Amino acid sequence: MTTPRDTLPEPLAGLPEPAVVELPPGRPWLALSELNRLIRQQGQAHPLARAWVLDQLVHAIPLPVGEEKALMAAFLQRRGITDDEHVPGWLQERGLVFDDLRILATQKRRLQRLVRCRWDNEVEVRFLQRKPELDQVVYSLLRVDSEGLAAELHHQIAEGEADFADLAPLHSEGPERHCRGQIGPLPLATGHDSLVSRLRRGRPGQLFEPFQAGDSWVVLRLEQFLPAELNDATRERMMGELFEEWLEQRVRLLLEGQPLPPLDAMLALLQEDDSP
Repeated sequence: MTTPRDTLPEPLAGLPEPAVVELPPGRPWLALSELNRLIRQQGQAHPLARAWVLDQLVHAIPLPVGEEKALMAAFLQRRGITDDEHVPGWLQERGLVFDDLRILATQKRRLQRLVRCRWDNEVEVRFLQRKPELDQVVYSLLRVDSEGLAAELHHQIAEGEADFADLAPLHSEGPERHCRGQIGPLPLATGHDSLVSRLRRGRPGQLFEPFQAGDSWVVLRLEQFLPAELNDATRERMMGELFEEWLEQRVRLLLEGQPLPPLDAMLALLQEDDSP
């Protein structure tokens, strides 16, 4: 049975130290052969590769010295550390060194800076590609088990004799019975294909003829169509998606044993951004 070592291995003269992995700093726990076994058996290759790619990237992204210091001070202040004298003890308690603090405090800003420089000009194209999935709708719905009942409920709604809010608690078989028949706002693309096709071409207030969706008969009315807008939040989301795709591509290359493309061209964008 493998047990943790209590002391670092002592190298023989002229021989390299055995490679070990530390969990508590300064205390060896695993040999690299054991770590490799755990990575294989516990399926940790992907998260480890992702962590390595992110670490390589974060360390390569420059920040102005003043901004870095301000971010570190704010990071510590949020944790109740306002005096520089308390920083060494805080780091020691957590098994961290100063470079860990520097990266923890600034990695979000470093990545944000790179993402905006690299992908900001691709956001509009990405948004247009994704817009059909981002548009949202509010609709009213009844699901029943027979065509005849669906036709009767549709007639009552069309003639103004009753509405979805009255009929859903009495007749609907889906979760909409608990919300007076109304669904949304939800992304348009998340519904059943037969619902999506109607909602996409419908107009607010339109009551559709009963139709079959899966095992149910459906009565449907489009209440609101909420088209996605390219606002600040959506822009950030689109840039984040583009970054994640690029990151996953590098992770796949690493896991396949392929060389990673250099970061030089991407980092050059930051220099252009800093130029007057």
